[in-house]
Amino acid sequence: MVFKIYNTLTRKKEEFKPLEEGKFKIYTCGQTIYEDMHIGNARMYSNWDILNRYLKWKGYGVFHVQNITDVGHLTDDADQGEDKVEKSAREKNMIPEELVTKQVKRYYREMDSLNLGDYNVVPRATGHIPEMIEAVEKIIENGYGYERNGSVYFDVKKFDEEHDYGKIARKNIEDLRAGAGGRVTEKETKEKKNPLDFALWIKADPSHIMKWKSPWSVGYPGWHLECSVMSTKYLGERFDIHGGGEDHMFPHHPNERAQNYAINNLKEEPVKYWVHGKFLTIDGEKMSKSKGNFYTVKDLLERYSGETLRMLFASSHYRKQMDFTEDSVQEAQKKLEKIYNTIYLIDNSEGGEGMSLTSKITQLRKQFEEAMDDDLNTGKAVNLLLQFSKEVNKSLGNRKEVLEEAKETMKELGNILGLKLEESGSVGGGEKDVEAFIDLIVQVRDKLREKKEYELSDEVRKGLKELGVEVQDTDDGVRWKKV
Repeated sequence: MVFKIYNTLTRKKEEFKPLEEGKFKIYTCGQTIYEDMHIGNARMYSNWDILNRYLKWKGYGVFHVQNITDVGHLTDDADQGEDKVEKSAREKNMIPEELVTKQVKRYYREMDSLNLGDYNVVPRATGHIPEMIEAVEKIIENGYGYERNGSVYFDVKKFDEEHDYGKIARKNIEDLRAGAGGRVTEKETKEKKNPLDFALWIKADPSHIMKWKSPWSVGYPGWHLECSVMSTKYLGERFDIHGGGEDHMFPHHPNERAQNYAINNLKEEPVKYWVHGKFLTIDGEKMSKSKGNFYTVKDLLERYSGETLRMLFASSHYRKQMDFTEDSVQEAQKKLEKIYNTIYLIDNSEGGEGMSLTSKITQLRKQFEEAMDDDLNTGKAVNLLLQFSKEVNKSLGNRKEVLEEAKETMKELGNILGLKLEESGSVGGGEKDVEAFIDLIVQVRDKLREKKEYELSDEVRKGLKELGVEVQDTDDGVRWKKV
């Protein structure tokens, strides 16, 4: 089967063909570590984690790099404002290094809770300052950079004449220049050749904490530079995939592309596939701290399991806007519970002589791969798993080895979507969610009794008792309690 993905550079789905046969090199934009990971970050990282997992499942070698930004990202995504890490550290009465250490620890804990983070390298910007200085020297040497009063800027006009600067964003440079003009400070007006030129190295004010010596000044790198340097250091001058959010379509990724060309004097595109995920909304509105609808992963993990959130993310296509609501999380949890319920029923079934599931397993694999080959259609893949779980629930009379194969297939394909599908206690986010899961199992047992499948219903009751749950059939209905 042919795997196709939407390439922002060409605005069409393209067949995936790696630069190096059998191996995909991926770089994805990671966390600016000044604050906690929010749900939008987590959804984006889930997209790229699924891409990583699926390519490996398809048999490719994958080398995946995702960065941590701990310097250079200013409060204005252009070249203005205060460093986000320094600003956040000052507000918390901390030094930047202290804040970064604390935030990185939390970042990794939360990534683990979300079953994320199968990266080969997770480089930090501050660990690559010498390479960034060297890259700026090459850009100047190759004629794309210039120094003004200790800062160094990229000559966008020169690059555009050769390689179409606005290609990723599908924007004309004249329109971009007009829009950028209003955001350039008086200082930058004197230093920049034109408003679109962006900073490669910024001369630090005396009050700036994070700064390094360079041939031009004591300063710090521009935000865009770090990704060009770290991606090419670990993946080479040209690599296959660069992923990020829709906000990176301008200016971050056009600036990266320009730098990659300029550093190595390339004649071909530095990245073969540029892939961008859509933002999410909260109850139909843009997520914003000022609106009070800003959700961090830390807060959500106190209410839901990481696996529930992964099911939520997988239920929506990465290029479609996802609306986060309380109902959508509950729905994701119910989907997860249905799959866990099927696994439980298989584990507690003695099986029979049926073989009907064999062909359905083959069909599931084929349809799942077709869905994922079509630009990672995870929403369809999730629905296929749910439809299959229903088929299994109706086919528990199949041979035990067939049921086991069905279970392992569900777990294997679910894992591609980031679902662990391990013990039932992992469903939900706390005691309330475990009780909801037990209720679901008891309801299934009730339906088995209605169908006079008493032997199987007794197996469910026995299994629940082994897990410390006693089911009682009373005149007022079925009740259960923990023992």
